[in-house]
Amino acid sequence: MIYKPQFSSSKPWFVSILLFFLASKLFSEKAFRLKFQDWVEDDDRIRVRSWYAEAGTSLSNGWEVGIVGMVDTITGSTPYGTPPTDDDSWLATLEDERTAGLISLSKKHKDYQFSFEYGLSDESDYLSRSYAAGISRGFAEDTLTLNAGFSYLDDEVDTSVTGVEGFGIQARRTPEIFLGIQRILDPQTTIALNLTYGRPKGYLSDPYRIIEYPFVFLEGTPQEVKVLSYGAENRPNKRETFAAYLESVRMFKDLDASTEVSYRYFTDDTDLTGHTFELQWLQRLGDKFVLRPLFRHYIQNQADFYYLSLDGTGISYNDLPTGSAPYYSSDYRLSEFKSNTYGLKLTYFHRPDLSFDLSYDRYQVTGTDGQTDQRVYPDAGVLTLGFQWGF
Repeated sequence: MIYKPQFSSSKPWFVSILLFFLASKLFSEKAFRLKFQDWVEDDDRIRVRSWYAEAGTSLSNGWEVGIVGMVDTITGSTPYGTPPTDDDSWLATLEDERTAGLISLSKKHKDYQFSFEYGLSDESDYLSRSYAAGISRGFAEDTLTLNAGFSYLDDEVDTSVTGVEGFGIQARRTPEIFLGIQRILDPQTTIALNLTYGRPKGYLSDPYRIIEYPFVFLEGTPQEVKVLSYGAENRPNKRETFAAYLESVRMFKDLDASTEVSYRYFTDDTDLTGHTFELQWLQRLGDKFVLRPLFRHYIQNQADFYYLSLDGTGISYNDLPTGSAPYYSSDYRLSEFKSNTYGLKLTYFHRPDLSFDLSYDRYQVTGTDGQTDQRVYPDAGVLTLGFQWGF
């Protein structure tokens, strides 16, 4: 399976220059941030190069404005549903590009902070529009802050895959509501709790994923023959999701350091449940440097419609991914697995309004269901370079 739309490597620099130009022309107090990230999976799997550019300011009328531009280029190969073999026939070759942008507005009115966002993301086979609005209010001299918000994703998925007949342009809609609370316990300690509920609906399958199923010739006769074939997966056309995020930040003045500890819980109505634990330590080194080691641990169980094959399950295969039961997918990202991420970041402050940062993260993942081949789970390294300039 090969998928190769065209892309241009000049776009990232165009986005950066455009945002820098807008910031210098439109804003009186300006900030500009630029970041490059290189995600590289082992064994020549997927490589994603990402360029981010962001400009933001506070206007004289009280509005805060932010503009973000991003370009991703993806190359390499990834599993698409057939069992791993000694050659690369079980991997799909990919080349694609994503261009995205977001504009945000926020303003404080009396005791309330209002925020609005609009985003657009465009790939060769995927178009996403995002809308969000939020409100927050401080209490007890702003030591307690309550947040609420709503977001809506309006997506279009092109299901036409090279060499495979698709099902045209399919819609995917995702409304979410958000509630949060933040509390300053003392001058050195803050805690925050965020809750998110979502109801994705529409085409929620992946057109690039297939699954093995049995096909019987001359069923019920002495000449009956069963062969194994492959066809499109079929995920539910609607879901309910829930996530809770808890974070604590603690400063240590004597050590000139701080720590950030967080936990995230995710679940949905397909019995997919995930837990993320993260620890960061930020250590100031003199007046110019900040060092930040990171550790993240993630575990999840498998979705109730994850199968390596439909053979022997008693599930009847449907030629079309209707989104109605029975559901099935062999996407390893829905399996039971665990992962660890180890990271190190160094930030250099050339002056208070100009900083540079360099980080490297190592991602390691292991399947834990006892049936999925370990070769489908990719380890990866992530290199990130960035700078920030306020002018």
